[in-house]
Amino acid sequence: MIDLHNHILPGIDDGARDLEESLEMARIAVEQGFSGIVATPHFGSGLFSSEIDQVRETVQMLNRELGEQNINLTIFPGMEARLTADVLESLSKGTVLSINEGCYILLELPGQQVPAGFENFVRMLLNTGKRVVLAHPEKNIEIQRRPEIIYELVTLFSDGDFLVQITADSITGDAGLTALSTAKCLLEHNLAHILATDAHSPVDRPPLISDALELVASIVGKDVASKMTSEWPQAVVNNEKAHCGMIPRKPEKLQKPKRRFRFFFK
Repeated sequence: MIDLHNHILPGIDDGARDLEESLEMARIAVEQGFSGIVATPHFGSGLFSSEIDQVRETVQMLNRELGEQNINLTIFPGMEARLTADVLESLSKGTVLSINEGCYILLELPGQQVPAGFENFVRMLLNTGKRVVLAHPEKNIEIQRRPEIIYELVTLFSDGDFLVQITADSITGDAGLTALSTAKCLLEHNLAHILATDAHSPVDRPPLISDALELVASIVGKDVASKMTSEWPQAVVNNEKAHCGMIPRKPEKLQKPKRRFRFFFK
């Protein structure tokens, strides 16, 4: 499995604080079944803004340490780019790292809304030769209210040009019932393509996937769940177009869950 969204690099953003935390996160990831992790420190978030050379050097250092510690895991470079007015300019200047320096960029929306004209921004990004992996839209407040936004975006672009990444803690309910309800809705309507951890630490937000993967499989089936953590993220890392082939369906208005997670999935 490949974790496409992970803040494992030490001392760069709000993820691992030091090398020891990075190594412990790596050990947990291997135990969970991961063979690769894309390091995605924040870019343009306001509080943190990673630099390309820093990310590349830290990825190389961490891979050396993993080898010395006999931890069978490969770290790939990347960034989680917050959607701002100057993201396109930053990409053209080469100050934003795409996933493994390929064609996909991990893009994060503002937490409260989907900016007007977002589809035009995506279209301009595609025109530059890039493709989009949208990070955890189930945690966006406007999408929680209107999940049909994701349907409109997914159906607007060609298969594989616009991928939706949901996060394990949303599926397990640890990110709250509204994120859970939204993630489940996206899964049920073939609107989610990548399952990742968005891990930040070995303790508070560890790189756990097994429980979430089991629950995702109960909704979309084991084959699709496996592709969400293996085949499709591997294609992204390999700089290949991830053809998912799923037929999206427009979701109805969400109903807030009233019961705990274990009942909600029945």
